[in-house]
Formats: sequence, structure tokens, C-alpha cells
Amino acid sequence: MKNSAHRRNVLFLLFALLFCSSCQYERGFEVYRVKEIHPDQNATASNCHYCLDPTKDVLFDEPLIERSDVEYFDWQSQRIQLNEAGRAKIKRLKIPLEGLPVAVVVDGKPIYGFWLWNLYSSFGCDRVYTYPMLGFKIGFGLPNDNTYGEDPRFDNRLKDCLTRDGLLR
Repeated sequence: MKNSAHRRNVLFLLFALLFCSSCQYERGFEVYRVKEIHPDQNATASNCHYCLDPTKDVLFDEPLIERSDVEYFDWQSQRIQLNEAGRAKIKRLKIPLEGLPVAVVVDGKPIYGFWLWNLYSSFGCDRVYTYPMLGFKIGFGLPNDNTYGEDPRFDNRLKDCLTRDGLLR
């Protein structure tokens, strides 16, 4: 009798392990670099130069910023406050004058793309951007009246994730 109870427990544990390994791990808020996407230099005034709608297949394998790199995310101002480890990651980046494409990712799913902007760039950006070296405030349109399409920054999936992870301010 003890033997059959032991076997049932072992089978139950194996089943539970197999079931859980197929579950989506909740990784929370992350920022990934995006592979090989450049601004559309041929775009006209009516087209988008910096549109970026990333899918999982264009993301780098490892996140640039993980939730452990974030102290908080100020929802109202759309500002990400990084801790020392997060700021060190950003300082190591080489951001070209035309920007570096990245994506906000929630639990492994891309939510929206945006551009890390070089401090010395004179280019405008018609989509979402941030100067990561100047406080990491995420804006829409640079200058302010240079926008294309809908502003994707206030996505409820992102807000729910930030709330769940205790990062929302």
C-alpha cells in the first residue's frame, strides 16, 4: 500500500512539473533591443519615418532592461527610473544619431516599439522616443508637433503589469 501511494505521489509530481513547464513564466516589464530596423529615409511628410511595430522574432535574445533594473515607472509622466545596474547598462550603449530601436515587452510579448535617442542628434522623431541619458522620460513626437499615428504608451497591459510587479507610480 505504501508503495502504490508513493508511486501516485511521484506520478503527480511528474505531471505537475510537466504542466508547469508549459506555463508562461511571468517575466514582467522588460525592454529589448530590436534587430536591424532603421528609420524609413524614403518616407514622405504623410508617411511615418520611425514607425516600429516589433514582433518577438526581431527582438534580441536577452533584455536590455529587466524589471530588476527598474526602481519605478511613473505612469503620468511616462518616466522610467532605473537603479544603478540599469543606468550602467544604458551608459554602455552606443546610440547612433538616428536612434536605437527598442521595444517595451510584458511577459514576453512586445507591447510597442520606441527609440533611444542620442543626446547630440538633431533628427526629429515622429513616434515614441526617449533620451535615456536625460532621465528616461518616454515622449511621443520630437518636436512635440511631429507625430504620426496613435500614441501607444498608455497601454493597459503595460499598466497592469507594472501594478502587479509593484513598479507603478
